[in-house]
Amino acid sequence: MTISRRIARAVVLRHFPRSLRTALGDTGAGGEAMRALAADARALDPGLGGAVDALSATVLAGGHDMAADGALALGGVVAALDGLAVASDRPAARDVADALLLVLTPSDDRAAATRVVHAVWRDLERLGEVGAALEKLALVAATGADDDDGDPWDGLPAEEPEADGEPPAAQGSRAEALRAWREACGAAYDELKLQGRMLALGLAAIAAGRKVTSYGTEALADKALRVGQELLTPIERQVLASDRRRIAHDKAKAAEAKRRHEERERAKAEAIGAGTEGPKVPEGHVVVCRTAADTGRGAELVKPYKGIVGKAVPLVRTGDLAAVRTSLLREYPHAEEAVGAILAGIPRPWLKLGHVLIRGDPGVGKSRFARRLAELLGAGLLRVDGANDGGASFGGTERRWYSAEPARPFMAVTRFGQANALVLVDEIDKAPTRSDYGRLWDALLGFLDPETAKRFPDPCLQAELDLSWVGVIATANHTFHLPGPLMDRFRVVVDLPKPGPEHLEALLPAVLADLASEKGLDPRFHAPLDGVELSALRARWRGGSLRRLRRMVEAILRVRERGGAALH
Repeated sequence: MTISRRIARAVVLRHFPRSLRTALGDTGAGGEAMRALAADARALDPGLGGAVDALSATVLAGGHDMAADGALALGGVVAALDGLAVASDRPAARDVADALLLVLTPSDDRAAATRVVHAVWRDLERLGEVGAALEKLALVAATGADDDDGDPWDGLPAEEPEADGEPPAAQGSRAEALRAWREACGAAYDELKLQGRMLALGLAAIAAGRKVTSYGTEALADKALRVGQELLTPIERQVLASDRRRIAHDKAKAAEAKRRHEERERAKAEAIGAGTEGPKVPEGHVVVCRTAADTGRGAELVKPYKGIVGKAVPLVRTGDLAAVRTSLLREYPHAEEAVGAILAGIPRPWLKLGHVLIRGDPGVGKSRFARRLAELLGAGLLRVDGANDGGASFGGTERRWYSAEPARPFMAVTRFGQANALVLVDEIDKAPTRSDYGRLWDALLGFLDPETAKRFPDPCLQAELDLSWVGVIATANHTFHLPGPLMDRFRVVVDLPKPGPEHLEALLPAVLADLASEKGLDPRFHAPLDGVELSALRARWRGGSLRRLRRMVEAILRVRERGGAALH
């Protein structure tokens, strides 16, 4: 599905503030912008609406090079609107006056340019609000949901139907429609925002005394836009030249790195052919990274991972799964089905958890469950915040960036010295969906695929990594909007249910131990709740959120501590 540039521009322009909407739209005296200004003036005062209509007719008859009586009439309408804005505290009246000056003032009117440039700069600062409105509009367009503001397409130019006769907005899936509207409106928004800056720059230049060639049919807005474009052209050329030099430099560096990598691989192949391939990898070990490009800046980037590059990294053995199950159910007695599903697919003798998605309501303890699972299995767990992680950085970032880092799974292997370490992607359902710098979901796809994970191309190390033993545990409140290809790659998707009041006593030991550990105390520091404390807790906690239960237990412990202090 495609959206034409004309339709996207009309949709976006409707949401721009009045001065920008007028100047960047149809600036003709008989155009849509002028009719909209007449309607706005009429809403403020019926007499002013008629005066604006008369002004439009005057300009149509004589062009922007109006006679003295036409200019006097324009000045009178502007003065009346300014007076209305002051007398009745209606800023919209002054906005209409500024827009009229943009459309009807001749292109060499320095005084008008001096006045309206402030309005244009002010409206440019409000364009962030336009972005939020366009996001809502794209969603309405894609889903067909009702909008309280009425039909957003009413009055827009009609789109041409496709070959099959079906209107473009009705073709394709909702996801495709949403993507198409976002792309089209995003491109139109960027173009109009740039033109708005050109307009402001041109107005400022005219106000400062720049000499312009005036045409009888050219409005101030049209000339200012052209002047702004002329001023920006040299800057754009410099930026383009700088980008070309940077791209050429990056290509040269990449070619040199590729040449050196090929030389090392060729030397390695020759050594293997001569029977000097080096020591065999011992059982229960994996060479996660055989080599890494360490020339130039690469030497600095590879340095923190020297202990892993070219070395055999040990695997964690699969322990007593029955004991793991017993321990988990002691802390999560309400999650028997989830525990069984996760542990059922773990092979021996080396731990390979695979990829697991834990779904559940907020506060049921998904993140803690994942941490305890890793601890009981003896595997290190690296947490990644799905809501804040930098897009595709999960799969590593290019070494040309100052913040270059290898893939998160490789960082987990390095931190814990285990080839089968685990990565927790917390709140994967809240990952940003914009693709400016890549999406977390897309970065995960390649890693969750067994074949790709075995030869994972890391852009920072510029090497292939064997991350096939690393497991991902993801948590989510809901999964209905997660991509299907992503969901298909999880070995098991389990629901972590809410605990009920009948599970209270079984949950308390773990809660008390966690509270003690967070303060740097022995997990056994807090004594179990006595009968009175337990009764008070039962009366207030009826099951559900473990987070809420934790806060209640903290409150009971504070009361206990104050009571002990009073005795002393």
